[in-house]
Amino acid sequence: MNRKKVTLFAVAILATVFVQPMALSQAAGTQHPGHSKLSSFYPTAGKSTSTAASVAAGLGAVTYQPGGIVITEPNIYIIWYGNWDAGSCTAEKGTSSTPSIINDFLGSLGESDWNKINTTYYQQLNGKKTFVQPSAEVEGCTVDAGSQGLSLDAETGAQVSDVVEHALSTQALKTDPNGVYLVLTAGNVAVADFLTVLCAYHWVYDNAQATIKYAFIGDASANLSQCAPQVSNSPNGNPAADAMVSVIAHEFVEAVSDPDGTSWYDQAGFENADKCAWTYGKASKTANGSFANMTLGERQYLVQQNVAANTNKCVLSLKGNETDNNSGTHK
Repeated sequence: MNRKKVTLFAVAILATVFVQPMALSQAAGTQHPGHSKLSSFYPTAGKSTSTAASVAAGLGAVTYQPGGIVITEPNIYIIWYGNWDAGSCTAEKGTSSTPSIINDFLGSLGESDWNKINTTYYQQLNGKKTFVQPSAEVEGCTVDAGSQGLSLDAETGAQVSDVVEHALSTQALKTDPNGVYLVLTAGNVAVADFLTVLCAYHWVYDNAQATIKYAFIGDASANLSQCAPQVSNSPNGNPAADAMVSVIAHEFVEAVSDPDGTSWYDQAGFENADKCAWTYGKASKTANGSFANMTLGERQYLVQQNVAANTNKCVLSLKGNETDNNSGTHK
C-alpha cells in the first residue's frame, strides 16, 4: 500500500468530544514494570469512572527507562483474521467498509502530524540516542479466515501471537524486527476479555529470527458502547471501523515507543497513549452529524490524543495546544 504524505490538523472547534478517562486503579498500563503477559491493554469505555483532569491520566510525565528500546523505523503489517472479505487487503478507497476505512487510515498515518508526536521518543544505547522516525510504511497484509481457530485465549489454547507466527511461518508476511503486526479480528472471532475488560493490547514474543511486536484490535460491533466513542454515527459512516482506527493508533504508538514494557512510561506505569485513552481534544461536526478531529488523506477521523516524551499533556500534534481534557459521554 502506498503511503501518502498528509497533514493532520485539529479543526476549528464546533464541539468537543470526550468519554471519561479511566480511574487510576483501572487504567491501562498499571502492569508496569515487571509484568509477565501484556505490555499494555486498552480498557473498555465501560471501565471509565473517574472525572478528567487538566493533564493526562496516570502520574507525571512519560520518561525513559535506561536501556529500553524503541522501534526507530517502524513498519506496519496487517492480518485480517476471521470472516473478513478475501479482498480486505486491497479494499477500494471511498467505501464505508471496515477494511477500506482502516487501509486508508494506515496508508496515511506514517508522516501525519499526529504520528510525529512519537518522534519525541528515543532509545539510548551505548551512549547513542536514536529517535523514532516520522514514518510508518504498510509493508504487508494478509487475510486469515481462522487458521488458529475462532477462539483466542492465551490460557486455554491458541492465542493472538499464534496468528502472527502462522503468517510468518507460512511466509504470508515477512519477519521484520522493525514491524508492528496488527491482528484485526472480525466479529466471529472470540478473544479473551475483549469487550468486557479490554478493546485491544500490544505485546511481544520471540521466534527463531527476531522479537516480534504485535497488537490485537477487535471489531466491536457486538457491543459498540464498550470500545467506540460514537455509537450511532461516525465520520466514515461506520462506527465500528472508526472506533478501530483510534484504537489501532493507540496500540501502534505504544508498540513503537514501549514495545516490551521496559522503555517509556510514567510513575503509575502508563504508556504514552494510555494517558490519553478516551480523550479526543477539539473536534468539529462532520457533514453526517458525527464528530472528527483530523483529516488524513481523503477521510476524516476521530482519533484519541497522545503525549510527547517527557510531558504530561494530551495533544493532537506537536504544533499546538489543542487539549481540553474535560470529561463527557459517548456521542
